[in-house]
Order: sequence, then structure tokens, then C-alpha cells
Amino acid sequence: MTGTTEPTTKRHMRNAWFMPFCRTLDIEYPNGLRHIIFNSATPIDDGSIQLVQILFRNDREEDCSTQELIDWDAAIIEEDREILESTDPDAIVDVTRKIEMHMPSDRPGLIMRKRLLALLETHGEREMSR
Repeated sequence: MTGTTEPTTKRHMRNAWFMPFCRTLDIEYPNGLRHIIFNSATPIDDGSIQLVQILFRNDREEDCSTQELIDWDAAIIEEDREILESTDPDAIVDVTRKIEMHMPSDRPGLIMRKRLLALLETHGEREMSR
């Protein structure tokens, strides 16, 4: 997937989140190879989401087959599925309620929750907790 046979490589990764449910992961390797993954996790109901994922790439089919990329991506999605399906779908959005404890690595998720809560409030909604 990296365009190299070396045992290790460096990569430059950029993440962007687009409210409320989309993100991109842009991975660029030293040889110029670039993969951009777009995904959208859209709520279907209170306990289900639909994940749609698209991969843009600047390599060629003969460099790495589409099927290899699909198989590689499917394995990662399955790892994520285990985590998502073990997570309570009623996650707390309003962290000012101080129900959870947080650490520095939680910062991106806390920023997302704050922005989601502001979006709800902008539209006259509020978080409904159990």
C-alpha cells in the first residue's frame, strides 16, 4: 500500500472533520504516493450508523490493485467495527455535566462534542440523556 518494499517508511497524515459526521484522512508518503480516505458515519436510528467510505489514490492499478486496497481497508473497518459496536451509542455530548473523566488524548473528541452540542443548540435542540 505504501509504494515501497522497505520494512518501514515515513508518512505525513492530515485529518479533517466536517460537521457533523464526515472526515478525511490524507496520507502522503515520501515517494509522492497519496491516499485520501473520505468517510461518513450517518446515524440511522438511536443505535445504528451507516458507514460509507471512499478512497482516492494517485497510484496505478499495476502498482497496487483495487482489490488489495479494498481488502486492506475492509480489515481496518472490521477493527473499527469491534470498537464502535462495543461503545454505548448514548455517548455524552454535553461534557460540562462532568459524568466522564478525560485525559489529554481525548481533546479532539471533546472539541467534536462541544461543536455538536452547539449545532444542536443552534437548531433549538438539546441532548436527551437516559
